[in-house]
Amino acid sequence: MKWKLLLVALLAFLVLPTTAGAVDFSISDVKINAQLEPDGTVQVKEQHTYDFDSEFNGIIREIQPKRGASIKDFTAFEKGKELEIEKRDTEYRVHRKGDSEVVIFDLQYTIRNGMEKYNDGAQFYWPFFDRRNETDYGNMTIKIVPPSQASDVMFIGYDSAENTGKVQPDGTVVFSLGEVRAGDDGDIRVVYESSLFPEMTAVDSDIRPTLKKDQEMAAMSRQKFIQNQKMIGTVGGVSTVAGILGVGFIGFIANTRRKRYVREAHYQMESNGFYVPANDMSLPAVLLFKNGVASVELMSAALLDLVRKGNVKQLSDEEFELVDANVRLEHEKQLIQLLFFQIGHDQKFTLSELKSYTKEQKNYEAFDKKFVMWKDLLKAELNEYDLKVKTTKERVILSLIGVLGIGFAISFINYELYVQLVIVGILTLVAFGFALFYSPYNYEGILLKLEWERVGQWMKELDTKKWEGLSLDDRFRVLIYGVGVKHPELDSYYKDFVSAQKQLDQNRTRNEDRYRQGTGDAQYENSYYGGAVYNPVFLAGSFNQASSNVSNNAPSSDSSSGGGGTGGGGGGSGAF
Repeated sequence: MKWKLLLVALLAFLVLPTTAGAVDFSISDVKINAQLEPDGTVQVKEQHTYDFDSEFNGIIREIQPKRGASIKDFTAFEKGKELEIEKRDTEYRVHRKGDSEVVIFDLQYTIRNGMEKYNDGAQFYWPFFDRRNETDYGNMTIKIVPPSQASDVMFIGYDSAENTGKVQPDGTVVFSLGEVRAGDDGDIRVVYESSLFPEMTAVDSDIRPTLKKDQEMAAMSRQKFIQNQKMIGTVGGVSTVAGILGVGFIGFIANTRRKRYVREAHYQMESNGFYVPANDMSLPAVLLFKNGVASVELMSAALLDLVRKGNVKQLSDEEFELVDANVRLEHEKQLIQLLFFQIGHDQKFTLSELKSYTKEQKNYEAFDKKFVMWKDLLKAELNEYDLKVKTTKERVILSLIGVLGIGFAISFINYELYVQLVIVGILTLVAFGFALFYSPYNYEGILLKLEWERVGQWMKELDTKKWEGLSLDDRFRVLIYGVGVKHPELDSYYKDFVSAQKQLDQNRTRNEDRYRQGTGDAQYENSYYGGAVYNPVFLAGSFNQASSNVSNNAPSSDSSSGGGGTGGGGGGSGAF
């Protein structure tokens, strides 16, 4: 589906306004000074500090006046030098080219009909920004200055401007908003004495009761917020501690159980001495258990296992012949079908054919279909064996802790409890991660894992004395294991395997009817079940190359408002 995502991205690029260009910048500081005049006009001076990290052509200031108001005489300066202005509807584009620098822009404009006069006061109620703003403001300060000394001042800030205002001795109101996130609203509202605005015409109604009601509602909301914050903090804190204890207890139980299983497995292994595990599970399934994934390379080990069982005869380094197709396991049947009938022919299969077949892109779909079937059948055999602890109860408890953690995390965000948010966020991730991936081995699984890990360690040591007591079949199974796990000492072990086979052939007694004298290259060939076993390094490398061919030939996956401010006004900032 990636192509659909690319199409959406292309459409979004064509539809989005040019204000969302590729300029990399931030606005670290914004100071707005609104001087109220006796006639109700407002002279606004804004200072925006831009920190550019790329090339740029200028900045954008969007000013959407509220209904009935208008913006006049917009100008822009940098260090006293006037800059070119381009107006596009409610956008003002200030042209100033540069590259990766800090620039302070001084903007000036006049708001007409932006105030309302009532019997008991004159109001300036204005959205300097709203949810249309697409840029964060690092630190914002808005200052409302009356025409002259004021004594009877009322004010309120909404949304991100709530509880940020403070009145100065001369009646100036300063809203210190601090950081303002993109998409936030933040109207400010100030009421002064009517006498300060003699040139305005008053509306025959009162505004102060309305503002007082808003202040009271804001105070009540704030008080309720604080009360709820304390309650959520207490309840959430206790619940978080309980969740941590719950996850910790489950982890403790799991770790204790694992250590007990490991201790018991080591005891059994030491009691039995040196041995190669004899499992009802097939060697390819053991390798899937060990590796965790069934790869194309694992097929080389599966093929060798058919040689071990006598179903397949190895004729040379790269040629194999199907001797007996009567196999017990379904994934063995599928492997024979793929290698000897789909890739090979006449019941023979060569590594050259594998290389040629997987290089052809036209064969990929057919190969992949058979390969997936083989993997699924191999997994089906592995799933027949009970190797994992049943953890349904633990998973349910951990999932519940995670779900509750999400709920508390949302509450902590709403009530600005950020320390608790971090703690519960970590707890939630741990709980969900534990629930999703917690799949521990039971005693049988740990024993199987440790037994074959010990075999891998023995392969590194190549202690000849330890190997003398093993049957040829055990040695062959170790060889196949080394192929399946890509053991670094595979070639050295193979040479030791051949040497041991020669010795067994020379000293055969009771096994004489099962084995016959080896022929061919003495260093890289040995007799086994009537067929020769050649150095598996070449075999593993060929299947590894086939895996690369398949990966390279695999087809690619499918590629896949009105203003929020008072009176519909608002705006924001950007760059181009």
